[in-house]
Amino acid sequence: MNEISAWLDALVRVFPGRVGGKVRRAYWGNRFFSCGDLRIGCDCTFVKPNAMRFAGLTMISDGCYFNADGGSITVGNWTAFNIGGHINASCGGNIVIGAHCPIGPGVVMRTANHCFEKKNVHIQEQGHQIGDIVIEDDCWIGANAIILGGVHIGKGAIIGAGAVVTKDIPSMAIAVGVPAKVLKYRGAQSTF
Repeated sequence: MNEISAWLDALVRVFPGRVGGKVRRAYWGNRFFSCGDLRIGCDCTFVKPNAMRFAGLTMISDGCYFNADGGSITVGNWTAFNIGGHINASCGGNIVIGAHCPIGPGVVMRTANHCFEKKNVHIQEQGHQIGDIVIEDDCWIGANAIILGGVHIGKGAIIGAGAVVTKDIPSMAIAVGVPAKVLKYRGAQSTF
């Protein structure tokens, strides 16, 4: 049965055009825990779709990867994922993304980090440290940003392109850099 499912998943992923979009919406929509109006591009992968919830309109561009095998993924209304997003709760933990959040191309969200404290044990054998990711409503996540487990991003925050978010970001903050640091707040007057 897994083999048949894998073949169906592969065929649905690459079906072109508007008809392909409708086929993907019908096929995946019936496999998610719950979903609203989905727009799914080509070559998207969904692992453990029954642990994913999409509210209202959700737009997922080509080449996105969602994995909830071990955790869960919840996405709010009017949230859009640009090309090549990687949303991964595969080892545990939950990813919760609010409403009206544009997610840039190449963004990575990962709830698990490798443990590495024991220097005489291979990193792969030390397990994972799991932490939820929460992104509140009206956040903009820039291209190629990385958001690690255990992070909470407050309402209206902006994460700059290429930032690596390792700690909580307050509401309305604009955070950039590696690791991400708050540069200023939305509405505040400053020059760069």
